[in-house]
Amino acid sequence: MTRMDIGKLLDLTGKVAILTGAASGMGRETARYFGAAGAAVIVADRDEAPAEAVAAELRDAGGKALAVRVDIADEASVIALMERTVADFGGLDILVNNAAIQDRAMLEDTTVEFWDRILAVNLRGPFLCLREAARIMRAQGRGGAIVNVASTSAVHPVMLGLTSYASAKAGVTALTRNAALEFAAAGIRVNAVLPGGVMTEGGMKSVGTTPSGRAIQLPPIGRIGQPQDIAGLILFLVGPAAGYITGQLFISDGGFMLG
Repeated sequence: MTRMDIGKLLDLTGKVAILTGAASGMGRETARYFGAAGAAVIVADRDEAPAEAVAAELRDAGGKALAVRVDIADEASVIALMERTVADFGGLDILVNNAAIQDRAMLEDTTVEFWDRILAVNLRGPFLCLREAARIMRAQGRGGAIVNVASTSAVHPVMLGLTSYASAKAGVTALTRNAALEFAAAGIRVNAVLPGGVMTEGGMKSVGTTPSGRAIQLPPIGRIGQPQDIAGLILFLVGPAAGYITGQLFISDGGFMLG
């Protein structure tokens, strides 16, 4: 039997990837994974200094990386991000819609301004990035891979105060499946990852109680999720190993929703 090179199933050599919200948490870890897999990485974030630190880390490791400031809720900012990517790297093969805000408010206390802000970042932002990335990928004619980071709260209430956030993330799952259908013929795969509790700066801000009032417990697997748990799944979904997968929602929660 010919020895198989399993590493090629995760190889991103020659690929150009945009990761939003890549200055910290799951985005930062995913950027590291992509860089190690050979991709040129655009570290897109609204916070310039930490984004540049991540990009510098990838370059120091021998990779290609560029930090770009972006406000994903703003159409002009997203278009500028895409134009900068094409100008500097010659194209686009991968998009990870990871950027989000996780502010909490009970439903009766939710103002229209709060609701609009959450949806602007967590739903309009992914829509804008996906639309613009797909336009580039279709024009290139070589397909592409898009991963939207949603949340288990999109399909099951997790804790109090996240109604606006969960509603936006539910929209992301619908965006994922409909976009996958529209872009399949162009070879553009669109999938979503739905993390449970993950030990990130943003995730720890949302620790609280479940809708029943009980404190959040560890999932059946016995530990809280780590950024690398999600980064590994995203790496799989954008690589050759997942070439026949599109329109799917992948829950990574340590079995939390089994309870």
